[in-house]
Amino acid sequence: MTDPMAWRRSSFVDASEYTLTVSAAHRAEVTAATRALAADRRLAAPQTLSRDAFAFPTLGPLLRGAYDEVRAGRGFILLRGLPLDEGFDAFAAAVWGVGAHFGTALSQNAQGELIGHVIDASKEDATPRMYRSNLELRLHNDMTAMLSLACWHKSAAGGATFLASAVTIHDEIKRRAPDLLPALYRGFHYHRLGEEGEGQEPVSPFRMPVFAFVDGQLSCRYQRAGIAAGHRAANVPLTDTELAALDMFDEVARAPENRLAFYLERGDMLVVNNYTMLHARTKFTEFAEPEKRRHLVRLWLDAPDFRPVPPELHLFGVNGVPPQPGRSCTFDFRKLYGDDPRATGGVPDAQLSDVELAHGR
Repeated sequence: MTDPMAWRRSSFVDASEYTLTVSAAHRAEVTAATRALAADRRLAAPQTLSRDAFAFPTLGPLLRGAYDEVRAGRGFILLRGLPLDEGFDAFAAAVWGVGAHFGTALSQNAQGELIGHVIDASKEDATPRMYRSNLELRLHNDMTAMLSLACWHKSAAGGATFLASAVTIHDEIKRRAPDLLPALYRGFHYHRLGEEGEGQEPVSPFRMPVFAFVDGQLSCRYQRAGIAAGHRAANVPLTDTELAALDMFDEVARAPENRLAFYLERGDMLVVNNYTMLHARTKFTEFAEPEKRRHLVRLWLDAPDFRPVPPELHLFGVNGVPPQPGRSCTFDFRKLYGDDPRATGGVPDAQLSDVELAHGR
């Protein structure tokens, strides 16, 4: 518990301890950068731009400090107050520019998408990725080093964000049920969801550890639905001990005392160390007006020497999901959750109290 990443909800007095508020002067720097891009007709494709296009003279040094906090501090930072008045394209470009101060963007899917849009697309796509629905997302890590989520519009109700420390989860399991840790160190086979490259198998032939130590640093990779689907497709049934270990992980991870809950407000940008933090989302209800539907901008990021991790944490051999021309995610994500023989790990209909959400205000 001396590791700053081994936090609990009680570790924070209020949100100011993990929040970087973007001042009016900082917003002016961001707005100046996006207006210059608009004048050069480069605003619509920010993913083609380097960090040099977003110098941010006074905000930049603060972002470098925020990166250090994500890399080696508590493992996450919440930026509040990105400019919204210039329209969505300017907001997305600002998110890209801020993200460039943390790392280089990774492909998020086989289409090579560098800027993701977290919306409810279930009416347009019969089997959307879970983050493109309004359904609950269970606590998990993504296939990246850092995750960023920035809020353009929030939902009418629901859609709370949860964070939990993998270091705290590990230490609590070690205290309560150390006999289950070997199964989590050994890890599990993961389904690649149809995005595997040429010569790769649909399910990882190697086991991806849930917890792994490299150079004394603990890292985590956990997606229970991907584990359940992978073992079913590989015809490698999960043992009773493995199921008990996964259940224990879920029980500790979703305990109110071990999680931090808040709503991302318009202009907020969350950056998370994806090796040491898990994130989740409650289900949500949209506004009636289509133009107000919930919309987050997502980045996956990595940086040299960010954190040493074993190669098995890279499902596709590299970080992120490499572009695979002609391929796309083909797995039915409702089935993905249904494959779980115990269907645990969620935070369904979380009754968030004012006390629990006070940190996020």
